[in-house]
Amino acid sequence: MTDSVSEQPAGRRWPVLAWVPGYQRAWLRTDVIAGLTVCAILVPEGMAYAQLAGMPPETAFYAAPAGLLAYALLGSSRQLVVAVSSAIAIMSAATISLLAPAGSVEYAALTAALALLAGLVSITAGLLKLGRIAQFFSESVLIGFVFGLALLITIKQIPKLLGIEAEGDSALQLLIAIVPQVKEADLLTLAVGAICIAAMVLLERRLPRVPAALVVMLGSILASIVLGLEARGVRVVGDLPAGLKGPSLPGVGLEALPLLLTGAVGIALVAFAEAIGPANEFAQKHGGNIDPNRELIAIGAANAGAGLFSGFPIGSSLSKSAANDRAGARTPASLITAAAATALVALFLTPLFEPLPEATLGAVVVVAVSGMMKVGKLRRLWVLRRIDFWLAMIALVGVLVVPTLEALGLAVIVSLGVVVWRSSEPRLTFLGRPRGDFEPVDLRMEPTAIIPGLLIARPDEMLFFANASSVRDAVLEAAAETEPRPMVVLLDLSLTPEADIPAVESLEDLHRRLASDGIALWLCHVRPAVRGLLERAGALATIGVDAIHPRVVDGILAFLLDTPEARDREAVLADLLVFLRERRTQPGTSRVGVELLAALEERVARELAAGHGKGTGTAGRLPPDR
Repeated sequence: MTDSVSEQPAGRRWPVLAWVPGYQRAWLRTDVIAGLTVCAILVPEGMAYAQLAGMPPETAFYAAPAGLLAYALLGSSRQLVVAVSSAIAIMSAATISLLAPAGSVEYAALTAALALLAGLVSITAGLLKLGRIAQFFSESVLIGFVFGLALLITIKQIPKLLGIEAEGDSALQLLIAIVPQVKEADLLTLAVGAICIAAMVLLERRLPRVPAALVVMLGSILASIVLGLEARGVRVVGDLPAGLKGPSLPGVGLEALPLLLTGAVGIALVAFAEAIGPANEFAQKHGGNIDPNRELIAIGAANAGAGLFSGFPIGSSLSKSAANDRAGARTPASLITAAAATALVALFLTPLFEPLPEATLGAVVVVAVSGMMKVGKLRRLWVLRRIDFWLAMIALVGVLVVPTLEALGLAVIVSLGVVVWRSSEPRLTFLGRPRGDFEPVDLRMEPTAIIPGLLIARPDEMLFFANASSVRDAVLEAAAETEPRPMVVLLDLSLTPEADIPAVESLEDLHRRLASDGIALWLCHVRPAVRGLLERAGALATIGVDAIHPRVVDGILAFLLDTPEARDREAVLADLLVFLRERRTQPGTSRVGVELLAALEERVARELAAGHGKGTGTAGRLPPDR
């Protein structure tokens, strides 16, 4: 088979082989600069996200290099950064907090196991070619889910910014725990956090190319040392072990597997969802193609690597990806540079971060996730389509009032529900033939193109169990309301590549109900899979083989040529003769096409010559006694 793995181009099987052989020396400078830029953002954000996941800050240095390298070798995007993700970190904490207390050895082992398992789930999905699930993500629901997640992450940073202790599984529970303690807030800690947030916002607006998080973090470390912030009650990161972990399998019991697997599936889904959009945007901007299945494998390998090196689950980062692109990254060599730089920081520079105030890490997270709160997109949904706005709000509120995993389940169910609900709507397009032409047109665009006696309907969705009966009822209603009442209903199945039993049964029922009113049912654009099922179910014999036409235009021709009652038949045949002659003489028409058009032209000419088109007497496909 041509699409087998062995016969695929090497660049498709191993994306690294698509850019390494043709790598140009001129790219090295910008790739290195981009990689160092990513590292400058990754270090402070990674430490903050590690705490968000309930892990020590140094574990960011275990997870990030493995993830960066794995994605650089296997990912199909040349600008996307897969290292640490606030959304994935919060989902990890939501899962593991149900199994072990934060800060314990068991918690760390379970977190690493979750990353490894999420990686295996994603890799398996990629090997099974399930990347097309990206088509089923409702953008509206994802906007609301990500917005709610950003709000939840921000609320979780409030205790760090106030210098208090508060816990809760949901944003609502956390706020209930925070409010009574606000009066006990440490004003100096609050000042540190507020100054850091203001400084980062100002730097990002005035000097967008400067790594604001890194600058503020270094400034906070200096201020902490000079002013003795720890002695004044401001909590700092404290002891930060240097070095990197070697690969090892996390030791966890089988009793934790069901919950870990549930969390792993959710993390794999969200990691893929938040990666595929930016990856496609970069591909459109710079050229190239994104392979969704390859992305699943690459993100899975990144997570598996993070788990093997005692890290936590990771995902893509829009902020770091955008910085990577702005810095001029041409290839994933920038990710390799970022991985090496991060590893060097872990080996030699960790003591530098020990005086860092925790409020600064909280501020870094707040500023980083603020870009996930797409107020403009929610406003656009409200203006353009209210139902999409309310779907987004369901997902947003769900994240705030229930634990993250349950909220994810709600978002996925709502997304799939939207797909089924929209597909179940009986949306039909009615077609006609404009005067002087035979290409079918939408009657909404040209109402005068209606063909008296022939009703042409095309379902705008694939015909399947969720919409088959509603489409049937809509066709029956249209036939009853059409004046004059049609002799034939031609159903265009061009958007139905395959069918199921309920769809076949609905077609049979439609045929019976129309026949009881003296109306024939014809079908066109019947794909081989649909025709095969119709034949096996006996529906083809019921509807009639002669009632199946290749295209809409063939159905129109059959109606006009074989129906003595068709109105204005002579004028129509004259139009058809001109149409066929023009098509036959068009450049590029194949020899077979010319012969077919010539045969049709000859038949139409005979019809016109035979008594002003009284027909050939082949109207047996229509019900008698009209």
